[in-house]
Amino acid sequence: MDWELVFSPTSIRDLADSVSYISRHDAEAAARVGDGIIEAAEVILSSQPFIGPVCPEYEGAGVRYWLYRDYRIVYEVHEADRRVDILRIWHCSRGDWPVELHNKS
Repeated sequence: MDWELVFSPTSIRDLADSVSYISRHDAEAAARVGDGIIEAAEVILSSQPFIGPVCPEYEGAGVRYWLYRDYRIVYEVHEADRRVDILRIWHCSRGDWPVELHNKS
């Protein structure tokens, strides 16, 4: 049975920023990227939530990441609820990973 997948507001904002940036040059490519990330997360992370390694930045916190193409999908597994919370979606070319998991703005 698949696990519930929940995208945090911050992860949605991250994805929207990436799609918006790509759409400046190619709207169809932007849609493919956005849809691809969501679909991959729904297929892989909802069925194999422990596939990604633990994030070294949050060792001991149970925060994991999984790479989809050039995107780092950071998530947390809640075993008791069979839920996966997507915390951030970060394009690796953007440089250093933001250590805050929830954008306050």
